[in-house]
Amino acid sequence: MKLSGIHTCTVSLILENNGKILLLKRPRKKGGNYSLVGGRVEHTESVTHALIREAYEEAGIILQHEDLRMVHAMHRQKNNESIVHFFFHATRWSGTILNKEPEKCDRLEWFETNELPVNTTSAVMLAVILFQQGIAYSEFNWKYPENVWSSAPPAKGLK
Repeated sequence: MKLSGIHTCTVSLILENNGKILLLKRPRKKGGNYSLVGGRVEHTESVTHALIREAYEEAGIILQHEDLRMVHAMHRQKNNESIVHFFFHATRWSGTILNKEPEKCDRLEWFETNELPVNTTSAVMLAVILFQQGIAYSEFNWKYPENVWSSAPPAKGLK
């Protein structure tokens, strides 16, 4: 397995209202799982601009920079791709929540934060749990060859 050396950057929104968070359900042909509003960061935009854009494109809501709080960063691997994933929390927005991408999303639903559907994507489930625990960083789904550390020098003090 060889990674390209370039990281994909993605963003997700943990939008919370009265103890519930907003999830979107992907169509069956796209896995049928629940996820958060969000997507890839384009090379011409910042992480927060990408999240504001994605929130409007997917859910029709308008977010302000000052209402976004970065709560978790996850470095993960998916299909031999290195992804740096930023999760932001918000409790304020304007506009009415609506499914603006019905070809990519079956529906948007609110769920109790401690009762997420079992078919929520693993990365999202983990990020929400770690956010609730105040843990700001994680690594997920990395698979290393058995000899990955064989050429690395031992840490100082170890033999």
